[in-house]
Amino acid sequence: MTFRHGFLYGTAAGLTAALVIALIAFFVTDPVPAVSAGGQTRSPAAPSAGAGLPVGIDVKARHRGSLKVEVTARVSTKTYDPLSRAGVVMYADMVAMPMAHRLGPIPMKEVAGKPGQYAAEAQVPMAGEYDIQISVQRPLPGEAHTRLDVGAG
Repeated sequence: MTFRHGFLYGTAAGLTAALVIALIAFFVTDPVPAVSAGGQTRSPAAPSAGAGLPVGIDVKARHRGSLKVEVTARVSTKTYDPLSRAGVVMYADMVAMPMAHRLGPIPMKEVAGKPGQYAAEAQVPMAGEYDIQISVQRPLPGEAHTRLDVGAG
């Protein structure tokens, strides 16, 4: 067998193996749900680096006046079972000046009598639009974001 024939057979075998691996990955992995484009709530969301994470997070954030922000998050497993006793933290970062006015990690406490629901309050340093990030650290990893416009009053 000549070098040319060996090269062609090797290339064909390599491309066939790559195609088989790609097809297996396509059929085995779960698709990531699309994140809604507008509004104050996005659910469920996952970090871009860890698509397909087993946690669903429904985030609601509201401005309570005097630069105070109230955030609630409903955390559940992929099968929508509430996730109790989880390690959940919140971050708030001003969109116009990233990392200049970042708050967090702020621990979120589970709401009594509501399994899987967590709440926290924070006071932001100035008016503006904030990216609210909820991060579940244990027992299963997950992350969700929402935007909130905080007025001066």
